[in-house]
Amino acid sequence: MPSEGLPTSVESRAVPDSRRAWLFRGLALVAPVLVLLGIEWALRWAGHYRPTAFWLEAGDGMLRANPAFGATYVGETQARMPRPLKIRRQKESGTLRVLVLGESAALGDPEPGLGMPRFLQAQLETRFPGRKVEVLNAAITALNSHALRRIAADSTQLGADVWVLYPGNNEVHGPFGPASNPLGKAPSLAVVRAGLLLRSTAIGQWIFRIQEGQGEGLSLAPRWAGLETFSKNHLAAEDPRLEVVRESYRRNLTDLVRFGVESGAQVLLGTMAVNVSDCPPFGSLPLDGSPQVLTQWKDLSERGRAQDAAGDWLGAVESWTQAVALAPSHAESRYQLGLARLNAGDAVRGTVDLEAARDLDTLRFRADSRIVAITREVAVAAASSQVLLVDAALELKGEDPQRPPGADLFFEHVHLRPEGNDRLARLFAKALVTRLPEGTASSALWATEAACRTRLGWNPHAEVRLWTQIRALCQKPPFSFQSHKEVRDRFLDDRLAEANAGARKAGLGGSIQALESLVTQYPTDWQLAEQSARLLRQGWRWTNAIEAWKRVVEGAPDHVVAWHFLGEAQAQIGDRRGALESQSRALALRPDFVEAALALGQLYGQSGRFQESITVFDQSLRRDPRNLEALINKALTLEAMGRRGESVPLLSRAMTEHPQSTLPCVRLGELLSARKEYAGAVAAFEEAARREPANLGVLQRLAGELGRADRPAQAEAVLRRAVQAESQNASVRIDLGVALARQTRFADAIVEFESALRAQPDNASARTYLERARTMLSASPQSNTNRKR
Repeated sequence: MPSEGLPTSVESRAVPDSRRAWLFRGLALVAPVLVLLGIEWALRWAGHYRPTAFWLEAGDGMLRANPAFGATYVGETQARMPRPLKIRRQKESGTLRVLVLGESAALGDPEPGLGMPRFLQAQLETRFPGRKVEVLNAAITALNSHALRRIAADSTQLGADVWVLYPGNNEVHGPFGPASNPLGKAPSLAVVRAGLLLRSTAIGQWIFRIQEGQGEGLSLAPRWAGLETFSKNHLAAEDPRLEVVRESYRRNLTDLVRFGVESGAQVLLGTMAVNVSDCPPFGSLPLDGSPQVLTQWKDLSERGRAQDAAGDWLGAVESWTQAVALAPSHAESRYQLGLARLNAGDAVRGTVDLEAARDLDTLRFRADSRIVAITREVAVAAASSQVLLVDAALELKGEDPQRPPGADLFFEHVHLRPEGNDRLARLFAKALVTRLPEGTASSALWATEAACRTRLGWNPHAEVRLWTQIRALCQKPPFSFQSHKEVRDRFLDDRLAEANAGARKAGLGGSIQALESLVTQYPTDWQLAEQSARLLRQGWRWTNAIEAWKRVVEGAPDHVVAWHFLGEAQAQIGDRRGALESQSRALALRPDFVEAALALGQLYGQSGRFQESITVFDQSLRRDPRNLEALINKALTLEAMGRRGESVPLLSRAMTEHPQSTLPCVRLGELLSARKEYAGAVAAFEEAARREPANLGVLQRLAGELGRADRPAQAEAVLRRAVQAESQNASVRIDLGVALARQTRFADAIVEFESALRAQPDNASARTYLERARTMLSASPQSNTNRKR
């Protein structure tokens, strides 16, 4: 024992020193974790976290589809929303519940209310009369198997009787695909899943949001930013990155099937059917070879096209066969060979060539033969009596069963017309019936396509809407790159003309009445109510439209577009308070919804809540600084607030940033005219007329401002331009007559008013002006002088 007062030994001090060292090491390890947990908690507390599950709790035993589900995969501003489903977690006794998983082709783009899942619903209702049928459309546009795997995992709780799996088109250009990756890489599945795990945290979402930046947001305007975004990202058929993509697809699809089997459902796994016969490749590899070879190929291709045009199919087959021999990896040449063989009656070899052309397409927006083969292999590997392959790629037939389906079933490359959706749904429905337990009560009858269309609310006006959307879509890349664009556009114009003729014959009132009768028959079908609401909106029947949109949001509370259109209708009848609530609901669901933000800002301005209006427009401009409507509406609000020094520069900025649009010019001209600054108003309308020289409305407004600026001769000159453009326009003739009368040229004015009446005999304004001009002419000194003579 050491004596008192002596120093402590080295050995006795070593124990506490060692403990402190281990304590410091532990703190060094734990501290970063605690910091990260603190940051995670702070971000969640500040509202920077969104749930990543597909199904969210909705109270009272209900689930709803997560409106922001896609943000984890493509970012908030690029994400498409799922169908606004709201369902019971536990299905009701006796209900046949079917879950559909896939991408836009499964969803039913461009009109999901008339897509494959809806036709499946109509067919099963007929096959199982008296039984409740639920077809849950959980497909989402622009996503792929990486996202579908999460939806499948979340859907095991639903107790669905049948799962319909129909993926495959978006593996290359969808999330984590090499064509959507800014670095052009195809990450391994382990890297993808690690990234998704990070994005399930508030920290990961915050980082991803910063990387994503601001986008244009959700809009109803036809600005297609899907395929067009990736139109420069070409991949050859031999690109090694495709093998990484295919392996990820195989493993994800295997998991989808496993989740379905484990949930107790019958799994119908569909191969992807695409348009190969009427959809030329979007891109081909550049031709290689000597100048002589390239010249020879060019001569052969020109000869082949000439033979095609002349109907010499056998000659075209010979020419294109030689062209393919010179350029075997050239997708367009292989496509033309396949088409020539089809036309020559050789359907077997023609189909082989067309499918090869699809596989050689360097813009890989369609599932290729390897994706289709993997889908078949996964079905076989499942080795389960619960899994059945529905080989749509092989079994879907068009009007001519000897030819691969084309424009007879498809709108464009993968999205089906109603005829195609009906036939695809029928393949799944017939397979489904064979998988249900024995003794399941059913009818032997199947609904006809016409009966299904009627049940779903199909009408000629919906057909016009569909063909109009497709016509606009096909004017943008990558569709504008295709070799058959002139023929295709003529075909689309013919279909649109037929649809318009059908709509005129049916009449809007008749279509509305038929739909309202269906809605009464199926009062809980919100998708049917949506079809009715769209027609009522088209007919400006705002009161009835309000009731219809309310039925939609009652059945689908997360239907962001329905809330917006409900607010629009409420504003039209003067229910400003209701409109504010509805547009606010739309923005709460989707803060980047362009039209809802603009409508809300305008409503605030009309209510005198100018600062709130400015705040909304500023939020839109932070997201998209070039947003034309936001720039214009903010300027008009500033003018209403008396901030004149800010409004005109903002409109001038809008004119500069949108050099093709007349709208900012017109709004600036109107604003300056209201200030009685007529010279500036004239300059604004002159710019509008320069941008659209044939716009009669702009020319008339310009003439009006010239008149107010006391420049009648120039006003007359502008109006004569308008008359030359459209001589039978009564409104233009009246304006010209007024301009002449202001110069006391009453005889000339009478000529114009009489022309207006010939063009429009019941025009009261023309008749009134004519009588006044005749009175003024008879009272004028020149007229009296003529009488004396």
